[in-house]
Order: sequence, then structure tokens, then C-alpha cells
Amino acid sequence: MKPERIKALIELMVDSDLSELSLSEEGTQLRLLREHGSVAGSPVTASAAAAPAIPCNPPETAGGYQAKAPLHGIVHFTPAPDQPPFIEVGSQVSVGQTLAVLEAMKMFHPLKAQADGVVEAILVAGGSEVEAGQVLVRIA
Repeated sequence: MKPERIKALIELMVDSDLSELSLSEEGTQLRLLREHGSVAGSPVTASAAAAPAIPCNPPETAGGYQAKAPLHGIVHFTPAPDQPPFIEVGSQVSVGQTLAVLEAMKMFHPLKAQADGVVEAILVAGGSEVEAGQVLVRIA
């Protein structure tokens, strides 16, 4: 299935009240689910997020973890261009704290810390396109 087709199906879900869509095409199966409570729309700033928080990933070790992008999109480390960043190297973070916002299909997905720790490294620049599974932040 071509990426353009998948994007069109995602847009169909965003523009409708569908909560689930399953499709089998050209030997490929696709299942899209809308989480309960998500709201479709095009927010002006990342602080007005239009999708539920997506966990970065579970802690990998007792001493820290790597926060990975759960989906393909543009990463933003500030809630708006003129606002201070959510985190900086050396910042103390707590479980549930927003680390970044991932923009995908005109929706903003807040990425929340899954463990307490200190930001050891921010591995991508804000405004960069990132792939699903790409490490964005190291928390020690």
C-alpha cells in the first residue's frame, strides 16, 4: 500500500467520526484506531494538542532510558515558536512531563516522560523530521 493511500485514509478518519478502520489491499492489511478522547483539528500551537499523549517508550534500565519517536513526524521542543523549550540538557524531568511534541498529519502528539531523571542529551534539532523509533532524548 502506498504512503499516499495511507495518508488519505488517516485524513478520512480525522475528518469523520470513525473510531476504527480496517482495510486489506494489495496483500497488505492496515488497521487504524482512534484512541478514546482524541479530538481532530488543526491547533495553532503545540500547547493546544489535538491528540492524546503518546508514551515515548518504557524505561529501558533502572538508570535511565531513551525517549523514542512513536511515529513519523516533525519534532517540536517548544509549545510555540516564541516560548521556552519543554526541556534542556540538564533539566530534571518527572513521569508524565512533556518532553516534546510530535506533529503528524496536522495533529500534535505530546510525548511524555515515562520515568523520572535528568535530560542527558537531546539528539535531534527542533523542527526536524523524525522517523518512528528514532531516539530523540536520552534520560539518565
